[in-house]
Amino acid sequence: MHITGRIRNATLKDFERMVDLEQLCFQKEHAYSRRQLRYLLTKAHSTVLIEESDNLIRGFLIILYSKGTTVAGIETINVDPSYRNKGIGRRLLTSAEEHLRKKGIRKIRLEAAITNQVALKLYEHAGFKKIKLLRHYYYFDHEGTRDAYRMVKELL
Repeated sequence: MHITGRIRNATLKDFERMVDLEQLCFQKEHAYSRRQLRYLLTKAHSTVLIEESDNLIRGFLIILYSKGTTVAGIETINVDPSYRNKGIGRRLLTSAEEHLRKKGIRKIRLEAAITNQVALKLYEHAGFKKIKLLRHYYYFDHEGTRDAYRMVKELL
């Protein structure tokens, strides 16, 4: 079942809910810190998209890009576990693609842990292709390393 909501650019007023969602979506050691999220939200070459309904933020996506390039990266995508499998992640990705096309971006890249089957399925259904296995890409103090896939999607 897909549900409707609106997608908009994030503001600093959304920050606390973004922190809450980050903690809901990732274990503490894997989650971005408050400081990191604030930096990503306010960074000059990033776009943060929010999905909300009835003033409840149910998900967000962070895109990073450099001036003068045609490649952008999806830094993270978070959807409240209570609202997963309802099309929110897919809608965030579609909105990100539309936004990036307008900026002249022609390719999106991302990395996803090989153990994150939910994310891999979402990205593959959205048209992303695995192009490289990155050994020991993620490092966690108490867990060691984790491999990831680099994935890309060409924007037409």
